[in-house]
Amino acid sequence: MWKVKLGPSLAAIAVVLGACTTSAFPVQPPTTTSSLVTTTVTVVTTTSSSTAPTTTTLPHSEAVALIAPSGVPVAVTGYQAGTFHILTPCGYEATLTEGTPIHHVDVVIDPGHGGPIDTGAVAPTGLKEKDLNLTVSFEIQRILTERGIASMLTRVGDYPVPIPTRARYADIAGATALVSIHHNAPAAPASNIPGIEIFVQQDSSESMRLGGLLFEETMDALGQFQVDWDRSPDAGVMTVVNPEGRDAYGMIRRPETTSALIELGYIANRAEAELYATPEYVPAAATAVADAIETFLTTNAPGSGFVEGRVFRPNRGVGQDVCIEADLELALYPDMVDAEVLKVEEGIFDFFATVSSPYDTPLRFADAWRVMGDDGVVYGVNELLHDHATEQPFTRPLAGVAIPDTVDAVTIQGRDSIYGWGGGTFVLDLP
Repeated sequence: MWKVKLGPSLAAIAVVLGACTTSAFPVQPPTTTSSLVTTTVTVVTTTSSSTAPTTTTLPHSEAVALIAPSGVPVAVTGYQAGTFHILTPCGYEATLTEGTPIHHVDVVIDPGHGGPIDTGAVAPTGLKEKDLNLTVSFEIQRILTERGIASMLTRVGDYPVPIPTRARYADIAGATALVSIHHNAPAAPASNIPGIEIFVQQDSSESMRLGGLLFEETMDALGQFQVDWDRSPDAGVMTVVNPEGRDAYGMIRRPETTSALIELGYIANRAEAELYATPEYVPAAATAVADAIETFLTTNAPGSGFVEGRVFRPNRGVGQDVCIEADLELALYPDMVDAEVLKVEEGIFDFFATVSSPYDTPLRFADAWRVMGDDGVVYGVNELLHDHATEQPFTRPLAGVAIPDTVDAVTIQGRDSIYGWGGGTFVLDLP
């Protein structure tokens, strides 16, 4: 039996200046009906994959955002007597005594939708828009971090964040730009080119410029894929106003920050949904968005793809009244604390993984772990049908996993029954 090589905590929750290897928290209603929810937390140690200089040595009073011990980013509205005053994901005022302060944000990346109510569109393949948006956003942030561009995500897991909170996060952080990531529905007419749509602020030339740059980069990047695309006849960079003449989408109307909302394609189209599940899509889409953001921040390039606007009244998003507030103290995902692999025969392996999920209850627990290649291909999944609250950490086998001989190493990752895949991972060299 081959003992594992401990790999980096790849999952982890990405934060403003890098990838933070913290864990998570269960969601629950606000602990009080008043506007002030006080939570005392203990600071956690984080690691960063960023080469950008740290800003945590600056005075806490200058922090614009905070990474809570759970890894969840929140906006900082003030600091006094050792206490951070924050805006929680549901938009409540709260206080935190510890956390990782963030002092500078160039751009806020908004993974559209999130939580049990607001899934966004669902593909014919079962892929949920909220999950795809988050995956693309994590990769955008990773690329920006490598380039020394400080970014913040409005959410880092499958929990709700109302649109007003997302907008306020960008404004409070003082970001230069806000980009909201989406994948479209319902279906549109067939096309031989991507049906990317970008919505911009009607009274902002900088928003138009940001949208035009996003359009150029993403059309070039995604146009390389041979796919039966969907595309609206008027697709491009546009304003969308409601019948009263105001910007229709809250992510465009509410922020004072220069904003753009991008629909990278049609998740309702099976051909595109199948593309989104390939290992090539996310890096291509994320690199294009990151390129556009960098060009926007560093040049005066105008962009292109501008078309006549629409008049439309979208459905209301998830409001604070139904938002399930997050407990900022606990872990977001289970962690893989150990793993082993045994070669049964050529191309066939047995795995033994040890999972830690200290929040385990019958209502929320680590409900699976999987074996993945470096290219994102999943070779095996062990579904766990109940909690392991009395057995922490716990070890379970997965036998007979077929893996091609071209694969030299695999990553073992856990899944939370609410938030999905994530947490500390193990990297195994195959015997």
